[in-house]
Amino acid sequence: MNTTKSTVSKPKRAIPQHLIYEVSKGKPIYRKGYKEYLVGDEGLDLFRIDSTFQAWLKFRLSSSIGIQLLEKEHGLLTGPVHIQVQSSKKCVTDLAILRNEDLHLDDQVISKPPIITIDIDFRQQNSLEFVFGKIEDYHYFCVHKVIWIFTKNKKVMVAEPGQPWLTLDWSADVEVVQGLVINLEEIVSKKKG
Repeated sequence: MNTTKSTVSKPKRAIPQHLIYEVSKGKPIYRKGYKEYLVGDEGLDLFRIDSTFQAWLKFRLSSSIGIQLLEKEHGLLTGPVHIQVQSSKKCVTDLAILRNEDLHLDDQVISKPPIITIDIDFRQQNSLEFVFGKIEDYHYFCVHKVIWIFTKNKKVMVAEPGQPWLTLDWSADVEVVQGLVINLEEIVSKKKG
């Protein structure tokens, strides 16, 4: 007797737009955990929130630099902030610093380059290759400085076009714009509780 197992494959689920973190070169970069979500192991809430530390750090950074930026005629957006780099590229950053004249408060994504982007960790499916590619995309889009904060390793990367990219410990002072410096170790040490 011949027994053949017939496998019934589940219909392939379309990947919803909210699972796409960014689009680079016309290809989607999916959020970390998207596969688990598609098979039902994770809920939608996984993709809508930052960790408590990331949310707290965004708040502290925006509080620390926001008022000072107003004096320098810059605006600050906290994110996720969507940036339309090209028609086939969309980037998302945690904080974006723009010149006041480029800051338009409407229902659109940013279409003019911020002068500085600040990203905290990376929540997508890829590695440092993704980080480097995203920094290059920002530079191509004329972002003057990219500050990337890695919470797991307590490092901060500062990347400016035409300059060596720096990787620093959190104890280092990082100049955001001229005359405005942040020190992540100091910011984090001020947490009470």
